[in-house]
Order: sequence, then C-alpha cells, then structure tokens
Amino acid sequence: MSITRRTLVRGLGAGVLGAGALSGCSQGGGIGRGRRRRPTTTEPTAGDLEEPDQPLVIGQIGASYGRMARFEEAIAVSIDEARVDVNARWEGLFGQEVVLLERHVMETPGEDLAPVIAQMADAGATCVITSIDEESLIAAMPALVEAQLAILDVLTSGMGVRAAEVKTSNLLIRLAPNDRVMAARYAEEALGGGGGEKSGPAGTVAYLSEDTLQGRSLLNEMTQVLNPSSGRVVSQQFYEVGKIGDIGARVKAVLESPPALLVANGGAELAPFLSALHTATLDEGKRPTIEFPRRVSPAATIDYSQEPVAKDLAPESLTAVTGYEPGGEITVGHENMMLNRNPEFLRRGYAYSQHGYDALVMLCLAAQHALSVEGTALAAALNAVLTGSEECTDFEECRRVMTTALEAGEKATVAYVGRMGKVELGGQSDARIGQLREYTWNEANVMQPGAAGGFEAPE
Repeated sequence: MSITRRTLVRGLGAGVLGAGALSGCSQGGGIGRGRRRRPTTTEPTAGDLEEPDQPLVIGQIGASYGRMARFEEAIAVSIDEARVDVNARWEGLFGQEVVLLERHVMETPGEDLAPVIAQMADAGATCVITSIDEESLIAAMPALVEAQLAILDVLTSGMGVRAAEVKTSNLLIRLAPNDRVMAARYAEEALGGGGGEKSGPAGTVAYLSEDTLQGRSLLNEMTQVLNPSSGRVVSQQFYEVGKIGDIGARVKAVLESPPALLVANGGAELAPFLSALHTATLDEGKRPTIEFPRRVSPAATIDYSQEPVAKDLAPESLTAVTGYEPGGEITVGHENMMLNRNPEFLRRGYAYSQHGYDALVMLCLAAQHALSVEGTALAAALNAVLTGSEECTDFEECRRVMTTALEAGEKATVAYVGRMGKVELGGQSDARIGQLREYTWNEANVMQPGAAGGFEAPE
C-alpha cells in the first residue's frame, strides 16, 4: 500500500531523492476534462519529504505508418496493460490512480504534434511515452521541451535524434538499442566473416534500406566502424518506404560485388527480395554458388510462412537470414497478457511490447523515487530506478523497497529488471546495456523461437 500525502521522513538529506535540484508537481486529469492550472511546488526539502498530492498523468503518442505500423497495437496494448496492473492490482501511485491519457496515433508523416503536446500538458501530463519515427520526434522536440515533459521513447534508434542541434534538455530517454549498438554488431560480424570461396572479402557489407533518417543513420554508423578496420560498404541502395522497387535490379547490385554480410533495413517488403537473392545464387543443381549471411531489422522479423507472400517464396530462401527484436525472453505471463487482448499477437509477435509495459512502470517508479511527478524530476530519476542496490521485478516490489526504507528513516534504491530484462542508460540516456532476441527461419521459411542475449553499447 502506498503511503499517501504524509510526511515520510524528517531530517534526511536531499540526496535521498537522487533527482538533483528539480522542482514541481503537476495536477492530473484526462483530455476532455477541461484546462487545469498546472501548480508548481519546490523539491521536497530534507525536513519535509512528502508524496505529492497530484496523480501521475502520462501522455502517449504512436504512429500507424511506416515501420511503426507493425508495432503500434502491441505497444498501445502493453502500455494500457501496465496501467491496469498499477491501478487495479497494485492500488495506484501516491494513493491515486495513474492517469493514462488517450493515445494519439499519427496517421501520416509530417503531422504537427505541437497542438497535441499542448493539449496533453493542459490535461496535466508531465511525461509522454513515444513510439514514432526519428523525423517526427525531432520535429516535436521543441514543443516537448517547452512543456517540460519527460519523454520515454520505446522505438527510435537513429542517431540523428542525438545530434547537437536537437535540444532535448535532458528530457529524452530511449529504451531500444540505438544504431550505434546495431552497427557495431553488424560490423563485427562482417569483419569476422567472409573471405571464403563463396563469400566476399572479410569486412565487406552490402546495405539495402528504406530511405529514412534511421536508414541513413545505420549506414553512417557502420562505416565509422568498418572503415578504420579496413572494412567497407561495397554497395548501398535506398528505396521509398515500403516500396522496394525493381527486385531484380536490387539483387544484381548486391551480387555484382558479393559481400561478407548483407544488412537489409526494411519491412515485410524484403521477403520477395530475399527469396530472389537466394534463387540467384543457386546453380543448376540448386546448390549455392555464393553464400553470405543476411541480417534484417525488427520490422522484417516476421513469420513469413503465415503471410500471403509465403506461396511466392522459394524453399530455404530465408535459412541464411537472422532478424532481431529488442527485449528479453517472452515469458508465458507476458504472452498471455497480450493474447488476452488480441489472439492475433500469436501470429504478429510481441516486438516492443515489453518496452511499452516497462515504460509506464518505470515512470511510476521514477515518480516514487523522486517523490515528484514533475517532468524534469522524472527524467532525472529514470536511470536511478534501473541501477540501484535492490533488484526487483515488478512495480509493487520496487515501490515497497523505497517506501519501507523511507518509513524507517533510511534510503533505498532499486534496480528494476522488468519485461525487457536488465537495462541501463548511457551518457546520452540511450540504452547502454540491454537485451535483444535473435530469430532465424527454417527450410520451410517458418520463423523459429527467438533466443535472447545481451548487448552493450560500444565505448
């Protein structure tokens, strides 16, 4: 049970909060309840550490186009399920229900999110969970910073979001592995492979991607790892989002100078290309004359045997392909939670759903840690609730550690290890340590169960 609106500790130092000189709480409410004044208070002092009277109000913005479309429902469902757990199972935060505002879903690129963000702030939101593309997140950043919302992003990976000209005021935290992490993994594989009779030289990469800021970012990060190690990108091709174009020409460009590794950074449209590429490498006896591994992004990590395209794919065309999804092992409990909302997730998969669930829980824990619902305090506390001394695996267990210690006149920090697995943030507040699942396909193009492993951002 949460300790509600009463003094917890007298005489503790402000260091208990771990949030720095941050201030304020904001009054909650849902969109449509009218404009409310957003009161501010100072940071609790050493002599008056109290839980705030305002509820935590969380906004959320998703997108139904591009690579985000495949993940939109899973992320939305998981965020809402976390809300249900916190409020109904664990009796809310600060003795009140956490308020999750109606989800705003972008339907087309380029939408101006400033009015949406202003409406969320007027409804009491002090933080927002986002799963939109890099371009949209960058464009929305001035409005997000002006509203002083903590931003917990579960999807973007492009390094353009971290460019010097993008002013985030330390409010943006990202949970998925960024392009620097994935580029290092791909480059290491290319540098360590190839050189055989049927493969290109070690360190060579063929790159095929949707023409997006993220697609350009991943290429740039790979070249920065490959070039100093005598590796190189031997071919690069970009195409309009979702429209791969002339598949024969794409295949020819890759095989003109066979690489040690192919990185295909797109969505479901890659399946026919991968099938054609496989067929083009076979001799008259259906034996491969050219062999190199293929790596695909989360949006292309699909069980194609369950899709309409299955009938058009050549047998064994995906056996050299590996895909990935961010996150740890999918537990039975998490799977059941998702399937209870929509049995179609059994076919679609659960990519980024762990991130959506953990994002809401992390914001609640950050508020408990900081004894504040102010956006700046939440942003400052998010890494603290991942790296404390007491490991815990759900909201109630973590909260109990913090509130019990405060009642005893002591301080305790938690290390939340949730649905994603262990996560820590780096200097730019991107995931420095985390997990991801790798998937393969069998001879019948059926995707095999994923195996989770850790990642760590390069120095």
